[in-house]
Amino acid sequence: MRQNRHITSNVGDGASGAVAAPPARPADQERTNSPGLALGAKAAGLPIAGLAALLSARIVTDELGLAGYALFALITTLPALLPLGDLGAGAALLDAVAADDGSPRARAHTRGTLISGARMLNLAGAAVAATGLVLAGTGTHTWLLGTAATPSAGACVAVAGVLIGCTLPLGLGASALAAIDRYHVALLLQAAGSAAGFGLVVVAAGLDAHAAVYCAGPLAGQCAAGAAALALAARALGMPMLRTVAASVRPGQQGTRIMHLAGPMTVIYTTSALTYGTDRLVLGHTTSAAAVAVYSAGAQLYRPAAALLSSAALPLWGRYVQRRGAGGGTPRGELARLVAWFAGAALVVGGGLVACGPPVADWMLHGEAPVGPGLMAAFGLLILVHAVNHPVGMWLSDAPGLRFQARGAVAMTAVSLALSVPLAIALGPAGPVLASALAFAVCVAVPCHRRAFRHG
Repeated sequence: MRQNRHITSNVGDGASGAVAAPPARPADQERTNSPGLALGAKAAGLPIAGLAALLSARIVTDELGLAGYALFALITTLPALLPLGDLGAGAALLDAVAADDGSPRARAHTRGTLISGARMLNLAGAAVAATGLVLAGTGTHTWLLGTAATPSAGACVAVAGVLIGCTLPLGLGASALAAIDRYHVALLLQAAGSAAGFGLVVVAAGLDAHAAVYCAGPLAGQCAAGAAALALAARALGMPMLRTVAASVRPGQQGTRIMHLAGPMTVIYTTSALTYGTDRLVLGHTTSAAAVAVYSAGAQLYRPAAALLSSAALPLWGRYVQRRGAGGGTPRGELARLVAWFAGAALVVGGGLVACGPPVADWMLHGEAPVGPGLMAAFGLLILVHAVNHPVGMWLSDAPGLRFQARGAVAMTAVSLALSVPLAIALGPAGPVLASALAFAVCVAVPCHRRAFRHG
């Protein structure tokens, strides 16, 4: 049986050092249980994150009005719009640690992967921060935000750029925890970050603060959660990860090749950001600020519901890395059972959105803009098409599989963007959601299932 690969000895500095193998511990049983742990942690964290989002929306609408909430929603979801993700560095790190058999060569590869990924993300974070400052300083942020732009939007964009830039390299902590079967810890930290962000929104309301302070709350909370995840992963691995991440941009730091995984993942992140992150922008340019607010209220409920299922799927990545490394064939029976399970769970979650979503969203917006069941049904369909693809997507997580998924994601973006504008004009807030669901099903889910079940 494969042994767990936690690193237990501390390294003196970020540039060198030998690591000792940990005491043997069966890993297969923990990997079998880790999807359930992740699901449980996400389910426990959802009420916290959901309540924080709902109350934040209520407070922001009270203090800044409907237009202020539309701005708040756009700014705090900018990370989903950025065509970066983590540049595939998280996937490369997860893959490296999951495949680590404890040998010195494997340990060196893991550390080199961390250095390479952190270097990319530090540079990307600096670019994001600079972009936010330039957009705010030149006034071009008004083009980005469309009808949701307000006189205070420039400062909001500047603050968001800096916080998002700082958060990018810290996100490697969650990937490291997932690789050592502790993704549930990362999920609990994310929930704590949501609570901390809500606390900052409350403070902003009490101080009658600038809109930028409200926008900073959720982003700062997740930044703190990323730092905590990286610190806990460093302790579990016995590696100075915070120091390594910070020092990765220094000359002489030896990284390793990660682009065979990071490249396709970056394409997937970029196309996903364009497909899903532009929905508000399409509505902002084709409808009204009220439509953006309605969509945003529905999305506040959709995001945690969709994340519940995707969080349960991520631990499968490490399991399938080990199976491929051991020479195992495609687990078609297991994949079929998992697809059925995820589909059933998605139907339950989607039904809950349709039944409970409209009154909750109306409460968020004080009834100023009605949120109908059609929008929530569209979000439920989007959850379903993603859920049935989660298991096969995790199986197709080697380099060839990721390249295949990346090609489908590019096609998905073209189809979705072509459909979003006319559907937004015809159907309002539900239009871009339906466009995304149809594009994903046709361009990604169906081809991935065909490849996994026919070709392995």
